[in-house]
Amino acid sequence: MPTLTAMPPLRQRGIVLMVALVMLVTITLLAIMTLGSATTEQRIAATDQFRNMGFQGAESAIEGAMTDVGHLSAALTSSTGASRTLNLGTTPVTATALTTYLGDASNILGYSLGGQSQFAAYHFLIQGTGTTGSTGVNLSAVTAQGVFRIAPTTAASN
Repeated sequence: MPTLTAMPPLRQRGIVLMVALVMLVTITLLAIMTLGSATTEQRIAATDQFRNMGFQGAESAIEGAMTDVGHLSAALTSSTGASRTLNLGTTPVTATALTTYLGDASNILGYSLGGQSQFAAYHFLIQGTGTTGSTGVNLSAVTAQGVFRIAPTTAASN
């Protein structure tokens, strides 16, 4: 009875190994590019968040300066304006308001007491700056708002 013997393999060239290595390198490169893209998107989101925090800090500084009567009074007597720094707690935002006195108007149109009153409209320009700096990001937002306060004229208060 004849026995079957295994035929020796023909000469192998290793093409499957080469295809597998090329596919492995391609998948590795795709994974590295995906991680790089995710890191870039994370940085963009963090920058946008810090920019928003700076803007909110500037707005808070303006709001605080508008409601602080002592600060507005200091701006009346200062030739360079009055500066006010706002403490926003534990956030990494510095908020500063610079208030400049622009002048007053004693004849206030539309005001019920009219031009004969002992009141004047004191005009101010308040510039708020919110700066945030954390982990290498240093962003600043500046916004300005004009306001006026109606108060007794300085001649009437003397």
